Amino acid sequence: MLTLVTSNRKKYAPFARDLERLRITLEPLKHPLPEIQGESFTEPLAAKAQAAAAMFGRPVLVDDAGLVLEAYQPFPGPLTSAVLHGLGTAGFKRLLHGVSDRAAMECHIGCWIRGALRSWAGRVHGRLDLSRSPRDERMILADLFVADPPNEGGELLHRARALAALEAGIFELHLDAASDRCPDETPSCGRPVYQCPFCTEVHDGASSLFADMIGNRLTSRVIYEDEHFLVIPPVGEFIEGGLLLLTREHILSFAHLPPEQFEHLERLLGAISRAVLERWGVAPLIFEHGPAPERTKGVCCVDHAHLNIFPARVQVHPSLAGRMNLTMSALSDLSRLRGAEFGYLFVQENDRTRRSYDGENVPSQLVRRIITAAIGMPERWHWRDYPGYDELIATYRALKDQIRL
Repeated sequence: MLTLVTSNRKKYAPFARDLERLRITLEPLKHPLPEIQGESFTEPLAAKAQAAAAMFGRPVLVDDAGLVLEAYQPFPGPLTSAVLHGLGTAGFKRLLHGVSDRAAMECHIGCWIRGALRSWAGRVHGRLDLSRSPRDERMILADLFVADPPNEGGELLHRARALAALEAGIFELHLDAASDRCPDETPSCGRPVYQCPFCTEVHDGASSLFADMIGNRLTSRVIYEDEHFLVIPPVGEFIEGGLLLLTREHILSFAHLPPEQFEHLERLLGAISRAVLERWGVAPLIFEHGPAPERTKGVCCVDHAHLNIFPARVQVHPSLAGRMNLTMSALSDLSRLRGAEFGYLFVQENDRTRRSYDGENVPSQLVRRIITAAIGMPERWHWRDYPGYDELIATYRALKDQIRL
């Protein structure tokens, strides 16, 4: 979880659901933060963020908000509270007599991380209606500021926009904050784990769960193997062409793959995609559920790194877009998810776009549920209900010796 420290929790009350979704908790200040005087928000925000990080012993979020008058910009900016307190309503109106009443409300959220400030801003342009009389001296801006165009809650819109800007980078911030706390955590053993069904099958196929289930119909389901990876059709094959790409060594997820193996993985995944496309006419969907380091995915899943590959024309992103997500350009970007405290879902769509999603509270077999529902086979989402032996054998026969690097 990330923490937003604030001296006034009430100003974030309207955004409680958003903060919960982004996994940001509010905490009161333990001690006052420095109030650096400056014309722009950057220097005061950096000082507050750095002091708060030192106070809490980890990266935390801080905020600063204020008014910028068109006639005197960038004034008062971070000095807004002091100026309004000193001038009062009458003095503030005299300050604006004969000049433009145009202004902007700004909110800035910052975090001191890896020795530098990261910040996100929200701005609302409008004007000050000096014909109004505020309810009290503490409500000058809330009562005088009129947003363009006028809207309900205009005095909160700058804060809403700052949170929206933060949301665009929140997944990345969670990852960086986690790596700041535990940069060297690597929960992967690199050795066979004999209670793992994949390890048992790889290292002792005759006594594996697969052998027990398939009987004498197929002595081995390995379609391709090399020194690092194996490709097999899965039990629970809901359509022909489904594959698992798994690591030969036991590691928790592909986030923990040794960096030097990612280039090999990219080439192998390309070869698999070409073979699947040639045989079934669809660039496959590829996905992985990577658990958090200190958890497992549950009894229905195997905590041994494996990518699921299916030739199904389905868009997965619309079903996952409500989760925090991060666009990825290369498989090596998965290394950034190694310390993700909430785990992740990695998805490569049919058009080869790649995203990783927040894996908090992911239902069992979520992506399989999405795909099977979209192709009209919702009853096949769970491998125990639909083991798919016929499809598994057909896939093995179609692709054996067809994957070439």
